[in-house]
This record gives sequence, structure tokens and C-alpha cells, in this order.
Amino acid sequence: MIKRFTIPRKSTIALTAIIAVAAILRLWRFPDLPGGLNQDEASAGYESFALLTDGTDRWGNPWPVYFPSWGSGQNVLLSYLSMPFIALFGLTAFSVRLVPVLLGIGAIPLLYFALRRFVNLPTALIGAGLLAITPWHVTASRWALESSILPFFLLAGVTTLGYAYTSSRARYLIPFSLVFLALALYAYGVAILVVPVIVGLYLCTRYRTVLRNPVPVGLSVLGFLIAAGPLLLFVLVNNVLHRTPGFVSALPFSVPKLVSSRLDQITSGQDLVGMNTHFVTGGFVDGYLWTVPNGFLPLGVIGFPLAALGVYFAARTRTPEANLFTFWLIGAIVLLFAMPGNGNRANALFIPLIALTAIGVGGLYRSMADQKTGRTVVAVIMATAVGYGALFFHDYTTRHPEQIAESFGAGFDGALRSANEAQHADEPVYISDRMPLNYMEVLFYLRTNPTDFRAHAEFKNVDGVYDVRNYRHYYFRNNEKSLDAAPSYVAVLRGDERRECARVEALARHGQWTVVRCVTR
Repeated sequence: MIKRFTIPRKSTIALTAIIAVAAILRLWRFPDLPGGLNQDEASAGYESFALLTDGTDRWGNPWPVYFPSWGSGQNVLLSYLSMPFIALFGLTAFSVRLVPVLLGIGAIPLLYFALRRFVNLPTALIGAGLLAITPWHVTASRWALESSILPFFLLAGVTTLGYAYTSSRARYLIPFSLVFLALALYAYGVAILVVPVIVGLYLCTRYRTVLRNPVPVGLSVLGFLIAAGPLLLFVLVNNVLHRTPGFVSALPFSVPKLVSSRLDQITSGQDLVGMNTHFVTGGFVDGYLWTVPNGFLPLGVIGFPLAALGVYFAARTRTPEANLFTFWLIGAIVLLFAMPGNGNRANALFIPLIALTAIGVGGLYRSMADQKTGRTVVAVIMATAVGYGALFFHDYTTRHPEQIAESFGAGFDGALRSANEAQHADEPVYISDRMPLNYMEVLFYLRTNPTDFRAHAEFKNVDGVYDVRNYRHYYFRNNEKSLDAAPSYVAVLRGDERRECARVEALARHGQWTVVRCVTR
């Protein structure tokens, strides 16, 4: 049984300082860095708004367990968690990004608590400090990609699991030990591969506790199945039956049948082994600017040697809780055999690597006969991590905003506003199709009623993607004939985009966006 602990005063000060640093790195210029909105976070935010407006997603599904979104689906947990904030502050970048940044900051003390309880105090401080300044975690906390909240819920899940089984009130807590791991399935669907590995390995190593508490353990499994049941039903409908059973319509939630499989889209014709070997050996660099700025590694100075030491020292403790992060890492590695890795899809790998690095550094210190040398080694490692984090954050706040502006459509809200102000009665408005899911950004910034969208939009399924031709007088295709048939139209153009017009009137410019009136005749 793990004993209760108290935190020494110096450690409390150190933890407070670490959390303060983490908050500064994640809240500096929030929510305007990165500027604009990525189409995924605009979609997640609009789904929250749609649910608040009339209890359906944008396609009319009441309280879905998974959003059809653009066709192949989008995870729901972030949108449901964001609803209170959107209700309070309206549909804005601030309200949409609030949940990720709060969970990002909250992950620091949560990792500290887990390592403090399962390993020791110095390791907990090292782990919290590393997570606070890790480039990937800083950037992922600052924008609302729905899959980015998965690491928090997996961390909450393993912490709750280990705490429940080692508590003096285990028989009362064990029935609730799998709640966060069930919620993780709704954060990002790939958790369905990770969670069973974590739970299976942990319960195997805790078999004596399982045998002594068959009823609480059975209740925990039942609770997990009840909480995860709607999503498991969604998987059954879309991946096994390929049809919707009649009883589903009587449920208080909807189980959408997707028009395409996301997994098929991302794995079709790709060499998983080659791609993921390159991804892992290359330090998890995926080339996407929203993961980390060019020239930086997502995990900074954290590497496999120290994490491998962590696996070794955790195994030497012979306690299942100290090995929870190893179990988590094993479960996350399974993902690399199912899909090509990038900073979004493989984010379940990162916190266990950070935690195991902390265990490795702490174990390295304790294994040295000379404590002074051990302290020096730890100080050098942490100083290197802090220096790397400082260089990353300087680049992220100076050079990077301009580089990332295109990916997030920075300035589009201003361009759309200018187009609306300039538009004459019944004049069409063209929205550049150089912006992915351009209709989604329009719905977000206009705060469009989802019922009105469905009633006045033309769309169809094109190769598993919902292709929206127009919503009212807004048109989203470059080759739209209705635009040329009108005497004139307003166009929101991106970059060097041009339109063939008899005459062009420049109306406004917002960074990468140009607003013009195209007179066709």
C-alpha cells in the first residue's frame, strides 16, 4: 500500500513556480497566438454552438456520440466540454480555445501528483518541469484541435486507476477507476487501441488486488462499458455492421453513420512501417507548423536513452503503479502499427515518454554514489531542457506567428466582415476555396443558426466528403457558374488568387486576404 504523503515547503514553492511558468507559456498572447482559426477548431467550436442552439450538430444529428463533420467524422468531447464557455462568452477563438489551455496547464500538477504518489518527490518535480516547457505540449495547449486533449484524459485515467487501487478506500474508489479512460475514447477515437492495453497490463500486475475485490472491479468494468457504450455502438455501426439497427433511433443520443472511414483515408496506399520508423527516429518531427516551429523537436531534449532508463528504473521498483507509464507507452506504440504517425495522431506517446524520462533522470541520480555528481548531472539535464524551451518559445512568439498565419487563415474574420459591409443587396459573395473547409469558417464567424444552414445550403457527398456549394449568397467553389452569371459579386481572395472579371474594384486587405468586387459585365 502506498502511504499518504505531504509536500515539503520548498517543493510546494518549486511546484508553484513550475505551474506559473507553464501558465505563462500557454497564456502569453492568448488566444491570438496562433492568429486566426484552423478549420478543425472552427468545426469543433461550431458544433458546440449548434448543440447549444438547437441540440443538434450542424447536420441535424441530436447529441451525437461522434460528429459526421466533413464526412469522415470528428471527436466530440472537446465540443461538449466547450459548451459552457461558448454559452458564457459567445462563439469566439477565446471560448473555443479555453478548454485546451486549461487542460494543458492542469496536466502539470496532475503529472506531478501521479509521479509523486507512484515514484517519489524529486521525480515528480522533474516530470512536471519537463512537461511545462516541452514544445509540443505548449503548442498543443494553445489551439483547439480536438485530439490534443487525449493526453490529458489518458493521464487523468492512469492517475485515477493507480490511485484507486492503492488507496486505503480502494473498495469504494475502484468502481470509479476507469471513468477517465472511458472519457478518453471520446477525446480521440484512437484511444480504443491504447486504453485496453493500459488496463489489461495493469490489472494483470495487480491481480491480487483484483482477486480480493471482485465486486468493485466488476463494477468498474461495468461502469466503463456504460460510459464507453455509446462510442462502442458507433464503432459497431460504422465498422462492423455497416448499418444502423432500428433501436438506435429510440436512444437519447444519435449514432451517425459516416459517409467515409477516416482510417481508410489516412492509411490508404501508405507504407506505415517506413513512415513511422522515419517519424520516430526523426524525433517525432512531422513537418507541420502547428506541431512545433521549424527547426525544433516536439519533445525538446527528451530522448529515448533517458526514457529507456526510466523503463528500467520503473521495472526495478516492482510496483505496478511505477510501471503505469510503461504500460501506457506500450499501448501508444500500438497506434504506430495502425496509422501513420504525426504530432496529432501519435500524441498519446508523448506524456509517457516525458514521465519515463523523469523516472530515468531520478533513477540516474539515486544510482550515483557521489550525490554531488548526481545533482550536477540532473542540473545539467534540466538546464539544457530549460534553455531549449526558452529558444523554442522565443521563436514561437517572434518568427513563428507569420509562418503559421496561412495554416490558421489569420485575418479571415476581418476579410469576411469587410465583404459583408461592401456587399450590395442580393450580390453573391465568393469565399476562396484555397482555404480548407471554407464554408466552416463562414459559419463560425457569422454565428450561423444550424437550422438555417441546413435549410439554405446546397451540399453533396463527393468521395466521402461533404462538399458545400453555397450557403445563401455565399459561394465556396472557384468554378461556380452562378458568380459569372451575376452582374457583380464580392470575392474574398487568398494570396495571389485572381478572378477573371471585366473590372475589379479593390475593397479591403487583411494580411493574406484581399477583398474585391468583381464586375462581370
